[in-house]
Amino acid sequence: MGKVLSILIGLILMALGVWGIVDEGWRAAVIAFVQGGLVILAVLVGLGVFVFGLSELRAGAEEPPVMEPPSADKPA
Repeated sequence: MGKVLSILIGLILMALGVWGIVDEGWRAAVIAFVQGGLVILAVLVGLGVFVFGLSELRAGAEEPPVMEPPSADKPA
């Protein structure tokens, strides 16, 4: 029930935000803000992927995997 409630609250807040954009005439400012947020998000995701790639390069091929896959002869 908590997940459904959080989804409904999110939808209500998004609807109120869209209503505020349309009625108040803040459309250009809100679009610029969202575009800036998307650029920052893209930079942060790119930085995260870069750091993850560096850590994968530092981990040598000799290191065993973190979790071994289950074998076919053992029951789960």
